[in-house]
Amino acid sequence: MDALALPAPFDATPTRVGWDVSALDPHRPVAEARHRTRVWVQQHWKLPKLADSVELAVGELCTNAVRHGGGLTGLELILAACREYAPPVLRVMVIDHAPELVPELADDYDPFSECGRGLHLVAALSHRWGWHRTGFDEKQVWCTFTLDEGRRSPR
Repeated sequence: MDALALPAPFDATPTRVGWDVSALDPHRPVAEARHRTRVWVQQHWKLPKLADSVELAVGELCTNAVRHGGGLTGLELILAACREYAPPVLRVMVIDHAPELVPELADDYDPFSECGRGLHLVAALSHRWGWHRTGFDEKQVWCTFTLDEGRRSPR
């Protein structure tokens, strides 16, 4: 007869973390968002291989929110467990104040230009990206990163 499996030790690291704009440095919200993202991904969630890509995607999405979205409202990171038909993922969600502005990949962007390449970087780095309205005056732009198959689920 098989021995009963012992429960995994309690892990107090949350699988969802977020900040509204008031928690970020008001003079450097994008830099602050990038820094907090790196700390969570690399140190708390122990995903050093994803840290650079996730930090860059957060920087691009937060910059778009500041420049084009009427301001950055919030940032959320979710570490989703493996499910029967879906691999574990890390989801990044950035909220801004411009639900009427649809984020689109520019067809005629210059990869060496400072403008128009942010979403192309996010699309190249992440598994998927998209957006949706979250209410009357906000929208959320998100992207997901697939975790290594060998990594155990967060719970």
